[in-house]
Amino acid sequence: MYKAFILLAALFLSACGSNPTRTNYNQFVMEHGLKQINRVQQFRFTGWQSLDTDYLILLGTHKRAYLLALMSPCPDLPFTQQIALKQTSRTSLVAKFDKIIIKEQMPESCTIDKIYELTEEQHKELSGYSRGYIKAAKSVD
Repeated sequence: MYKAFILLAALFLSACGSNPTRTNYNQFVMEHGLKQINRVQQFRFTGWQSLDTDYLILLGTHKRAYLLALMSPCPDLPFTQQIALKQTSRTSLVAKFDKIIIKEQMPESCTIDKIYELTEEQHKELSGYSRGYIKAAKSVD
């Protein structure tokens, strides 16, 4: 019985050690000194990439990338193939007002809390964490 317990405990601990750690995007923001912006002027949505239920990358024109933190988790975000933007203005992206719309059977709306502009290097680094790929864009009027 004692040997079975030890074996079971060893298996449990080895399983825990093999799970990848979840990326802490708040820590990424702090370590890279990302500046929070409230509005992106002349924004045109060209693509996106989900990072987890709370963060995603939006792409704009001229290879501009933005890290977005959402006000509350969007459980379907990592799994959806299509999102849309609900913008208060056609030409800008605004934190606290604009929303990400997840286009599934039951559409989900997620308000943008914070926006951070990314350099090309930061964008590549974040993209590597997610093992994801850039998805096409679609906006909503």
